[in-house]
Amino acid sequence: MSKHILLCLLSLFLLASCKKESVPTTASATTETIGSVAVKNLDFTYLSAKSRFSLSGNGENLSSGVSLRMKKDSVIWMSVVPGLGIEAARMKLTQDSIYVMNRLRKEYTATDYNYLRSRLNVNINFNVLQAVLLGNYQPTGAEKVMDEAQLQHIQQLRQNLLFDYFVRRDQQKVQQLNIQDQQSGNNITVKYNNFQAVGPIPFAHDLVAQVIMQGGRVSDLTLNHSKVTVTDEVLTFPFNVPSDYKHLATN
Repeated sequence: MSKHILLCLLSLFLLASCKKESVPTTASATTETIGSVAVKNLDFTYLSAKSRFSLSGNGENLSSGVSLRMKKDSVIWMSVVPGLGIEAARMKLTQDSIYVMNRLRKEYTATDYNYLRSRLNVNINFNVLQAVLLGNYQPTGAEKVMDEAQLQHIQQLRQNLLFDYFVRRDQQKVQQLNIQDQQSGNNITVKYNNFQAVGPIPFAHDLVAQVIMQGGRVSDLTLNHSKVTVTDEVLTFPFNVPSDYKHLATN
């Protein structure tokens, strides 16, 4: 797997354009209030989804079916299956590590978030990726809140990252998130639309996102979920690398 393809797959968790038909088993609503901000975040133990994504950027286009699994605050796991039930790639992200396996070329990569930060020039971590995927709001305690018609605009500065949340008043859900790296100028925009209930809370069934990097490079991604389930039943996140696979260095 080329390093560009690796970055494309990792970009799946930085930008998402989704359409989901939800079949939840259990879910709960968490309302977090910082000052005058109230947001209902999706709260769960385990989440699974059947999806299809397409990613374009740098003259390359990817499209494939994908199975997504998550354990809250712990693991994000993805299996890429282009067709005929044959797995092409697998990815696993934990709080401190990133693993990617290319089954078609019998290669794998094991690295950490420093690799992703250095290549994308955005200071991100597991918790940010998880929140972006879910459309969840992350309170930090230090923020500026501005009222804009039917939205609340919340601005946070986290080291070199400027977060701009736009929260719908009626549903108490994030409608748009902008993340800008003030050092590199790289920008991520994610828009959340078509909210439908997952358990007792609204969840965005359509997301549109874009990454703009230095030099004007632009990446766009669509991710269409056909089924989303949240549950308390334990899910597994297998990532066993065969002995004949080649290890790719990320230096």
